[in-house]
Amino acid sequence: MEMLFLLLKLSLNMNKDEVEYSSHVLKNNKNENWKQLFNLSIRQGVLLLSYEGIQYLPASLQPPRNLKLRWCVNVVKGKERYDHYKEVITKLSGLFFNNNLKLVLIKGITIAELYPVPSLRESGDIDICLLEKAGQVDNLLETLGVRKEKGIPKHTTFFIDGIPIENHYTFFDTSLTFRRERQLYQKMENILKGMLSEESYISINENNIFQLPPQAAALYIIGHTFRHFCCLDTNIRQLCDWTIFFSKYKNNIDYELLSSQVCELGLNDFVSHINDFCFLKLGFRPYFMASPKMDTKAELMILKTIMRYRVTPVIHVPVIGVIAYLFRRNNLYKRYLGRVNLSEFLLPELKSYFLYLLKKRWRRVKKEIEA
Repeated sequence: MEMLFLLLKLSLNMNKDEVEYSSHVLKNNKNENWKQLFNLSIRQGVLLLSYEGIQYLPASLQPPRNLKLRWCVNVVKGKERYDHYKEVITKLSGLFFNNNLKLVLIKGITIAELYPVPSLRESGDIDICLLEKAGQVDNLLETLGVRKEKGIPKHTTFFIDGIPIENHYTFFDTSLTFRRERQLYQKMENILKGMLSEESYISINENNIFQLPPQAAALYIIGHTFRHFCCLDTNIRQLCDWTIFFSKYKNNIDYELLSSQVCELGLNDFVSHINDFCFLKLGFRPYFMASPKMDTKAELMILKTIMRYRVTPVIHVPVIGVIAYLFRRNNLYKRYLGRVNLSEFLLPELKSYFLYLLKKRWRRVKKEIEA
């Protein structure tokens, strides 16, 4: 694991002085270790980024040729995917312009553009956020792609030229089962909307493509990361995003305002722990909400959480697996949101899960009857 973090530090250009240290750590590295690192980087969404880090190592310390070729092939494919994403965005931009709408993007490619080599930041979908105009956007997207039947209250999903497009009605899911988390995101939603106006969005070097201003984007990234973290759905790539975003926008963010918002939301411990972890593992230099001393228990907890990440999420069966998963989530909420009673989180989530299973079974039976 430490090998991967060393390569990512180099790739993110956080600390080129670490080349000598990295070379010292990797000098006794074996081929089998490189294979494990290759597979780990795939699971953590940083295969392409780790390859960039390898380029800074002396040739004698780089992975064996056949494995390096596999890495290289994926980098080429990643560039092709990135170019395809850009083509789809250009198509969306034209469609929106012709209908007097701004194409506002969040997450994803807006963060990729901050990386030294944008195509090395792997992306999953394109997120559009026009909030109160989301209904109009749905109608437009239906002219270009296929709408996914099942969605969530936060966004609808379309597929255009093979790329998933999420059209956001809200920044966060404010219909969650867990009341305290639902209230947190509703409060964060209100703060974010209060920070935005039609004129506040920033143009992205291309016609009619916009993104959130850094101040608002900073709060959004914190909320988005917290949600994924508490669902055991955070990987190293998201922490690289955190590192690159807050590093690049250091001079564009009012960190005193951001810190006061984070404290108001009660997420100061979470932000401090992530900042410290990114400092320790990825070379980030925190300029807001940094702890005077790293909490080693928090470091281990974050490491264990990201190691649970699955590239392809699965429904936990049998029930004991679901309960174990929910207990782990319950412990994270307890750590960052205060004492959480079983009846407050665990029981409603179990009820929701069993209702899901019943609905799924009913749909299967219904199809069999209709057939």
